Amino acid sequence: MKQSLSRGRFVAGTAGVAALTFGGGPYVIAAPTKELTIGLNVPQSGDYSDQGQDQLRAYNLAIDEINAKGGIMGMKIKTTVGDDQTKAPVARDNAQRMIERDGAVMITGGSSTGTALQVSALCQQKNVIFMATLTHGDETTNQQCHKHTFRRYNDAYMSAQSLARTLVSKYGTGKWFHITADYAWGHSVYDNITAVVEPKGAKTIKNALTPFPGTKDFAPFLQQAQAAKPDVLVLTEFGADMVNCLNQAAQFGLTKSTKILVPLVDEYMAKGTKDNFDNVVSTAPWYWQYHQTKYPGAKRFVDAFSAKYPGLKPSNGAETAYADIYIYKMAVEKAGSIDPAKVIAVLESAKFQFTKEQEWYRKEDHQGVNSCLVVEGIPESQRGPGGFGYAKVLEVHPGESVLQPVSGLSCKMESA
Repeated sequence: MKQSLSRGRFVAGTAGVAALTFGGGPYVIAAPTKELTIGLNVPQSGDYSDQGQDQLRAYNLAIDEINAKGGIMGMKIKTTVGDDQTKAPVARDNAQRMIERDGAVMITGGSSTGTALQVSALCQQKNVIFMATLTHGDETTNQQCHKHTFRRYNDAYMSAQSLARTLVSKYGTGKWFHITADYAWGHSVYDNITAVVEPKGAKTIKNALTPFPGTKDFAPFLQQAQAAKPDVLVLTEFGADMVNCLNQAAQFGLTKSTKILVPLVDEYMAKGTKDNFDNVVSTAPWYWQYHQTKYPGAKRFVDAFSAKYPGLKPSNGAETAYADIYIYKMAVEKAGSIDPAKVIAVLESAKFQFTKEQEWYRKEDHQGVNSCLVVEGIPESQRGPGGFGYAKVLEVHPGESVLQPVSGLSCKMESA
């Protein structure tokens, strides 16, 4: 059931208008203030904090740029920020506070499918747009999709399809051993990878589940992998967990004895593993070193990011955060309104281009349709200043070629 919320910080768009009626009821405007509030809900502590902090940098860059040019339809963007700690209940509580106390018209952020699912359900209930940022599990736009949620980031199905096509052609099949974070994202990645590679001849030896979040000692799981002598070892861990797992795998000699696959990577994970990421195969929806040579929008973003944050290059989560703000701006301006129903209608139909190729959201599930890169790590000595620039691009898979067919979706989208 949708709830009516006081929107004292929202402008009515035309001076003198006292109230707007959106799909969920009256949004009362106390007075035109020329501001709108966006909630930034990211991990600032815990094992995914590197990713959350980089998202915040990119959000602030985009918002500063937009506000310097007059905001969105004349409204300056104001933010309310929360640390979700990569804990689903905390993420939900943050989002509820942002909406009910701070008057957020849109929520964005996150580095975990578990937190994204909680925030997505809340935003649907509250009639607020949720631009999910770094969430990779299929559930966000499939089994637990919602009308108010849009996910631009690649999902696990897209990564699995991309990896399987590259790995099977380049590294064969053989025996596969999985070490998997025991939560929604880990299960989603495992299911997708095995569904693709097993029909092509791969044999899954075992899927060892690791407690989430915060496993520090991966030795018991790595000892099992070492004894199994797999051809491919899949480490479905993220953030600091992946860093710890891969570094410990190197201590067991596994980075030399087997092909290692990390389903999803970013700059900070690669930096944390140093030379241990050499020859590791992974996916990324965006990579600054590649995209800045292909797309002017990417070059502008990378240059602006590095100018604002000297010595840093943006991760793919930061790029998604930056683009999410601009996509929301585009949708509001095309809709001529912050009415969620009108913004949703634009997001379901518009094509846009900011920091990569032309892309769009599929209407049936609100999954972003854009490319997936398969990358392979390079030695630390070959990277750029600060250790940035961690990989070479093996293949680029167009989004439409690796997207789950609509016929295979379990998404039951609400009408509003």
